[in-house]
Amino acid sequence: MSEGTTKTKVEMREHERVGFAEPVSIEFEPAPVSGSGENISLQGVYFTTAAKIPVQVRVRDGSVVRGELVRAESMGDGRVGLAVRFVEPDAGIVG
Repeated sequence: MSEGTTKTKVEMREHERVGFAEPVSIEFEPAPVSGSGENISLQGVYFTTAAKIPVQVRVRDGSVVRGELVRAESMGDGRVGLAVRFVEPDAGIVG
């Protein structure tokens, strides 16, 4: 990379992403999540937390991987996108 150029977010990723169009299910481990309120309305509340949100993800042939929810975002069409970081990565689920 030449001087003066910056890396994109994709180039800064530690692991390569591959396409994956198979069913995925997620189970949230029962634990309270506390944090600091940012704003509230009649429709809901927005808050931030330093807490880890543990989950179990089932992919491919029923493999279960432990992880942490790291992002949830509205997709704008009534769907929600969820990002999970695996805490016990298993190379077998990627390949």
